[in-house]
Amino acid sequence: MIHLSKLTTFLSAGHSDVDPGAVANGFKESDLTKELRSMVTEHLKAANHRFITDDDDESNRQYQNRIKPGNGSVLLDFHFNAGPPSATGTEVIISNVANDNSRLFARELVDGASRILGIRNRGVKGESGSQHSRVGILHLDAGIASLVEVCFITNEQDIAAYQVNKERLAAFYAKTLKKYDDMI
Repeated sequence: MIHLSKLTTFLSAGHSDVDPGAVANGFKESDLTKELRSMVTEHLKAANHRFITDDDDESNRQYQNRIKPGNGSVLLDFHFNAGPPSATGTEVIISNVANDNSRLFARELVDGASRILGIRNRGVKGESGSQHSRVGILHLDAGIASLVEVCFITNEQDIAAYQVNKERLAAFYAKTLKKYDDMI
């Protein structure tokens, strides 16, 4: 029997008006992450699913200080990767000490995004395999936590695939968030 969590899903755009992130191919990472977060929340609202998001005018640190996920919550942070124009794919970052549920959640996110966008699956990586040795948002005591690098903002084909498929991707992310929140 599945026990339904009374806690909340936490969504973060990863970048905000305070920190725009990467800029490439006519896009700002903050605009893309805020748009994706908003599309996902619309699907969660339609499913009457409880969630809390970051605010566009707060820093990531302010958001992290404001929320208290608790070990029964699901936390997802959206980003778009940057690199040389030939770099492609989607990947998900988890804590180096992630639990099994976080690993399963991350695997489902990266597999689904790769399939929907038709881009390379770069897999699930521990935070030490990312550009940072420690990713603070992954250490807020959420029961399940992942940081998704949707695609490369610096790759024209990746960003074009995202633009064409972003609504399908948002629906997939919302469905997956709800599935994992309902599991814990």
